[in-house]
Amino acid sequence: MTRAPHEHELEICESAHLQRDDSLYSSLQRQLTPHLTVHRILPQRAIRMIGPWCFVDHFGPVAPANYRQFNVAPHPHIGLQTITWLLSGQLLHQDSLGYEQPLRSGQLNLMTAGRGISHAEVADHDPDQPLHGLQLWCALPPAHEQTEPRFDHYQQVPKFSLGDCTATLIMGSYATEQRRLTSPALSFSPAIALLLQTPQATVVDIQLERDFEYGLYVVSGAMAALDKQTKIHQLLSIGANRRHITLELSADSTVLLLGGEAFEQPVKMWWNFVSASEQRVKQAQQDWDNQHERFGHVAHYQPPTATN
Repeated sequence: MTRAPHEHELEICESAHLQRDDSLYSSLQRQLTPHLTVHRILPQRAIRMIGPWCFVDHFGPVAPANYRQFNVAPHPHIGLQTITWLLSGQLLHQDSLGYEQPLRSGQLNLMTAGRGISHAEVADHDPDQPLHGLQLWCALPPAHEQTEPRFDHYQQVPKFSLGDCTATLIMGSYATEQRRLTSPALSFSPAIALLLQTPQATVVDIQLERDFEYGLYVVSGAMAALDKQTKIHQLLSIGANRRHITLELSADSTVLLLGGEAFEQPVKMWWNFVSASEQRVKQAQQDWDNQHERFGHVAHYQPPTATN
């Protein structure tokens, strides 16, 4: 998706390099469309990044009648990967590389912006389920910022049991006592995005990489960990230097675990552009304003028709 057009303020996003943190943060609400309010977890003033993760939006649920006209017009990106994951509903991705890809619950859309790409997201056909999902931005390391843009769609990613939870490995690797699982999602730096879902109240122990910094975001339900009660739309930052964490989850809970090695170099974010170089994000804005060929053209996109 996109940040709102008025969000043209340069932000510096960097890891805080926290060790064994236990800070709690509430998400910030942003109005993306008349019927779609997103809960933004990253970035915000108090916490900018978790590993390479520099942006996290939680959107919905939105009733089908209210997103049949959902239409996010073509917009540009550089220097990042966008990860779109639906819990329910259906969207259609369209981009300047010529891809037109429907997305359903349990599937993964991964767009690597690299040196530049543009895309649009619209409601697919006649939706019959509420729109509910997550969009994550993973900053590309400086050495890969100028990589060629690409789009990848994954029909499925690893899904496995952790106690009474169903775990979905969206990106990265996770080691259980029996085996190590790895998501097929293309990645440029050590990172993980793991979704935990449980229909019943339960306690689950999560294995962690000592060198990763982590955050746990409650999508639904509630979670208790490190003597902190974390409610829906809240993030618990747990920092690095941990081998495991025990979570107490209420019934019907969904929790997103995000982690990765801390970025040694801060990144700059300007609208939808991410780079270690301030000049590079400013140049991207100029190129977009001047319709530079680097961002291409989203040929399949149809603007919404006016209604009386």
